[in-house]
Amino acid sequence: MSIFTYTISSLSGYGRSNDTWFTVKYFIVAIVFLFLLWVVSKVIISQNGVKMRSNNMKVIERLSISKDKAILLVELDGIHYVIGSDRNNMVLLDKRDDLKIVHPQKIELNSGAFLEQLRKKINKNEDAENRSKDIDHE
Repeated sequence: MSIFTYTISSLSGYGRSNDTWFTVKYFIVAIVFLFLLWVVSKVIISQNGVKMRSNNMKVIERLSISKDKAILLVELDGIHYVIGSDRNNMVLLDKRDDLKIVHPQKIELNSGAFLEQLRKKINKNEDAENRSKDIDHE
């Protein structure tokens, strides 16, 4: 009997405003649910990232040879290992304890010929704009 009354009320337009509110509530709940899933996934990823870090082992360099093959230079307790890896396995290619690696110096972003030229160009453009503004005001 209740199905019959619901059908009649929906045909008469009585339940349309309730259907609209139901739809709006449904979308709000769906958006909140998706947001909560996103937050939970970020928390899980951040916790796993912290667990995977190591203080004793460092990947010094990685050279990709093809899509799924690479050569890694790994340092573990002062010993350097050259490892070949592909999709299925890893192979120790060489082990050196006397390898001296010179890390490149960091490039200073506040110096250099390019930066000087850029500053000159910016100053030149600003001076030209200021002159054109002064001419317009006169």
